[in-house]
Amino acid sequence: MENIPALDPNALLKPLKSYVVEDLSNADIATSATLAATTLSELAVPVLKMLSGAGAQADDIALQFFPDPDDPSTPGNLYFWPTTRTSKESAYADAHNAEYSLRAAVFLSERDDYGVVYPAGFNLLLKLQASACELIKQLSPSVFEKLEFQLKGASLPKGFEFLDDSQHLPLLPNMRRQFIKAIDRAHAVTAKARRTEFEAVMLHYIWDETEPEKDFAAVLSTLAALFVAIHQQAKR
Repeated sequence: MENIPALDPNALLKPLKSYVVEDLSNADIATSATLAATTLSELAVPVLKMLSGAGAQADDIALQFFPDPDDPSTPGNLYFWPTTRTSKESAYADAHNAEYSLRAAVFLSERDDYGVVYPAGFNLLLKLQASACELIKQLSPSVFEKLEFQLKGASLPKGFEFLDDSQHLPLLPNMRRQFIKAIDRAHAVTAKARRTEFEAVMLHYIWDETEPEKDFAAVLSTLAALFVAIHQQAKR
């Protein structure tokens, strides 16, 4: 794919590989949270290059790591959000409530009841509120076609899908159609539940060492390109 910096997710995760959630002491929790923040700050460097390569202006994008002391398994989140489309009340409020945001988190290794240890990894997320969903609909089909073409290869990234409690909604094939399907689904869920807050559309990917390394960079670049495409549409 175009504009993908060299990226080794295993190298980024290496300092965290000895930390298993079930074994953590209070000191370990503090240390792993610090290491997670460092890992995500290192990840921010290539992400910013991806955003810039896709056409984003540096002043338009805010980024910050927000710790989550209540969740030792996922100690915090790195947010990228548009500075031009937020409330300016507080950094966390702006990031959390942003019209659209790109997020990354580290999750630690976990041990199941049978003693099997599952590896640490990354959660990647593109979150869209209702107005950002309308921006998605306004994008040219060629935007999605180009990204879909770049993702195609010997295999497609597994588990690159929209979060949904009751339906399996993969991003591919036909990225634009799947986006619209996910948006319509979110509106239907919001209406059925009679919620005042829109059921946000979330495009999600989980990566750990069992997945091909190339998929991590390819998916992250796709999420960055979508973020920038939405941002450019918002500025028109």
